[in-house]
Amino acid sequence: MTARILGGGALAAVSGGALAACSSDEPSAGGSTEISPVTFQLGWLANVENMGIYIADDGGYFTKAGLKTTIVPGGPSVSVGPLVASGKAFVGLDSVDTIARARKEGAPLKVVGATLQKNPSAVMSLAKNPIRTPQDLVGKRLGVQQSGTEIYNAFFKANGVDPKSVTYVPVQFDPAPLVNGDVDAFASFLTSQPIQLKRQGVETEAFLLADFGYGLWADAFVVSEETLADKKKRALLVNVLRASVQGWQDAVADPARGAKLAVEKYGKSLQLNADEQLLTAQSFVPLIATPETKTNGLLTMSKEGIESNIKTMGSVGITTSADELFDTTILADVFQGKATV
Repeated sequence: MTARILGGGALAAVSGGALAACSSDEPSAGGSTEISPVTFQLGWLANVENMGIYIADDGGYFTKAGLKTTIVPGGPSVSVGPLVASGKAFVGLDSVDTIARARKEGAPLKVVGATLQKNPSAVMSLAKNPIRTPQDLVGKRLGVQQSGTEIYNAFFKANGVDPKSVTYVPVQFDPAPLVNGDVDAFASFLTSQPIQLKRQGVETEAFLLADFGYGLWADAFVVSEETLADKKKRALLVNVLRASVQGWQDAVADPARGAKLAVEKYGKSLQLNADEQLLTAQSFVPLIATPETKTNGLLTMSKEGIESNIKTMGSVGITTSADELFDTTILADVFQGKATV
């Protein structure tokens, strides 16, 4: 799981697509028999976080949509926004706040869909000494990575907690300080450290920041304004999103399939652990398939959700507006008033 999910700061040819290095991507749209090449830039490594995209590729959804999709893994040194803005990638995945910051620096980017409706950022504690709310952290020691301090200051203030009433202990992403008793709680990702400790026999509890007002979508679909303005490219984008939704629908219904593809095909070179990837896949499902997406469709961006993202970004000094950052018309064309495709 990417450390950038909290707040932006974070191989072989396959049927219907490929995992490869980035190349210039100038798609063309034509008749139904024409195949259009597109480069899909992932926001992180080729692990189960991207299982819906793998299924869309492996299941032939991209191909049926007239797309030859090259899936490019990301990583800690990959900046998605510049690749999309320059045309080296047709579409990419990134956190909403990272895209907003890029726009402020002049990048002509827009968000057209959101995979993770609930941000995986969470506060983890030991089950034998659980911490279940922000208020429970008053007087306690919270292990926080340096990149998360600003976020947690804003999070506590939004929940009526004085940040100074919580002792921040600098940590990395290894949860050992929690197990060793050096901290009472640990800034984690619901899809990462709790699973790591579970496999070691350590029982934990965790609460999502998203359940306490932290509205920040992750693995959001980002495209260039030029793509949205070009009729042919926009049509391709609708096809990319439709196939992606189909892949994610299958992944939500059968996360074991997504885990298998990550381990045996798309992330094979990473030598991923099958049991861990399955647990991780299962932990992603409720963050993606929320009551709202069950009503409006996966990747959906409701007015209320957009407003929550804008408010959360505003709390850390990122100012934007719905019209400036988001475009909901692509998903409207994908779903045509339905909740599935």
